[in-house]
Amino acid sequence: MMPSRNPPISPLFIVLNLLVALACVAILGGAVWVQQSQGALPCALCVLQRMAYLGLLAFSLLAALGFTLRLRWLARAALWLGLLAALVGIGFAAKHVWLYYHPEQTCGLDPLAVRINHWRVTALAPWLLRADGLCSLIPFLFGVPLPMLSGIGLAGLGALLGISLPAAARLGGRR
Repeated sequence: MMPSRNPPISPLFIVLNLLVALACVAILGGAVWVQQSQGALPCALCVLQRMAYLGLLAFSLLAALGFTLRLRWLARAALWLGLLAALVGIGFAAKHVWLYYHPEQTCGLDPLAVRINHWRVTALAPWLLRADGLCSLIPFLFGVPLPMLSGIGLAGLGALLGISLPAAARLGGRR
């Protein structure tokens, strides 16, 4: 019996990507809960971090689909795009944390917020993507600024996607 050219892929990678998607849903749900319960309106940088989480959500689901169907190109592309979304989100979170510790740099009404509020995607989910707050008014959770927790979350979820990359490279082509 000849050995298989494509070694079997553990279902762990499907589950791992689905857990990343579930974590993104939980984090976005938590952000909306903080917004509604504490009246903490999201600023432009908050909304951009939320969009990064939405990208991670979509790409981790696509990666799970790629692993399920054993489509190497889909799994790898989704994982790389998910990593890109995580890195971009980490950049927005870092900028947000920096602004918190340098309040003299904030200028009140952010022109970026005006632009974001005119995007078509914002009209689809204004309760999630409308930027009405100021970047200097940051809520805390467990004594840590929310943008810092967001950056840590994006880094952790990006690392989980990165764990799946070698497995995606071992997937066979089309069935």
